[in-house]
Amino acid sequence: MNRLVLSGTLVQVDVLRYSPAGVPIAEAVVHYRGSQEIAGQPRQLECELTVQASGTLAAQLALLPQGTQVKLDGALNRRSVNSRQLVLLLNRIEKE
Repeated sequence: MNRLVLSGTLVQVDVLRYSPAGVPIAEAVVHYRGSQEIAGQPRQLECELTVQASGTLAAQLALLPQGTQVKLDGALNRRSVNSRQLVLLLNRIEKE
């Protein structure tokens, strides 16, 4: 199963664009900082991840201002066929 739920702060929100087929697409960068228990030990974690939404979710994402706290649900995929960089393809966006 490929599913990721991530809470964080939007640190970059790109302008809404359209695919060659006319599908709306929006990208953003979310920053996570927190602590988790890993192997029985508390650990400070921090990361940034590019997220991408299409269709009606793209319009929703593009309207959110930087600094918005969000909870995102989606699946990880490569940015493109020839890329090893990961992007979170969104299925759901919630403001926290």
